[in-house]
Amino acid sequence: MKEEELKKHIDIIYDHWYETNRFYHIWAKQYGITDLTLFTLGLIYYNKECPQNMVTEKLCIPKQTSCSLLNGLEKKGYITRKINAKDKRNKIISLTKKGIKFAEPILEKLEKLDTDMLASLKDEDIVKYTNCLKELIKFMENYSKD
Repeated sequence: MKEEELKKHIDIIYDHWYETNRFYHIWAKQYGITDLTLFTLGLIYYNKECPQNMVTEKLCIPKQTSCSLLNGLEKKGYITRKINAKDKRNKIISLTKKGIKFAEPILEKLEKLDTDMLASLKDEDIVKYTNCLKELIKFMENYSKD
């Protein structure tokens, strides 16, 4: 494909990426939370518990931002932090009963929506899509090492 055509596709990819981000922003907002809070709750919920640095690394946010986010969730009684025996500075985060009661219905509805969305595609298109994403990510990881 010619460079000009590739640039058009890059614009389309970015537009879709922005729309996807906007969707999750709006989804979270209807529950009175931010998209970062939504993704943080998801990380903790689906992992049962997670080290604090996982939030920072997975969401690519500064440590200060993740600390602030987690402090807010802790103040609301949604999470607890306990000392990590392997790394005392990196606390282990888990949802409280109140946190599960809050997060579970939101995350289950979102999971249903995501599942329905993918199910609207043909099986081979889902496989192609995920394989393409995998290849692009592998390229970016190798490119950033240079």
